[in-house]
Amino acid sequence: MRIRGMKLAATAALAAAAVTIPATAAPAAATTTTAPSATTAAAASVKLSCSGNGGKGSAAWNWKSKNEIRSITLRGKDTKADGRHPAVRIVWTDRRGHTSATPWRHVRNGETHWSTPSIYDRDGIKYLEIGVRKYRGNSVDRDICEAGRPNPRG
Repeated sequence: MRIRGMKLAATAALAAAAVTIPATAAPAAATTTTAPSATTAAAASVKLSCSGNGGKGSAAWNWKSKNEIRSITLRGKDTKADGRHPAVRIVWTDRRGHTSATPWRHVRNGETHWSTPSIYDRDGIKYLEIGVRKYRGNSVDRDICEAGRPNPRG
């Protein structure tokens, strides 16, 4: 009995250690990193990335408050020479459940990055995510991936 109980405990520990990050296209990988801090309130710096078939996107920002993010850097990279190009954007959901987004930023020369000083939403920012999709010319070919993070300030 004891051996069986140890196996079940090990299986439960492995299941508890698994983390799921939303992705819209397979295969895709997403990574979430939060900068270490001394207190929970100070844990406001976030880095996210996701990648899939032919494209990669990443974003970094600081949660200023429940309504504002600052120091936003968005990056996109074309990882496949297939005649298509990726585009990246930031999407956020406010406390009322409404979504807003930055325009799609198109990557046409291998790798590009953009900086935005801040995003403010008077209804609060509950959740923020990055999205990556592939384009063929000006037409959407397919969504690649998305990764997101809830606001620790709100």
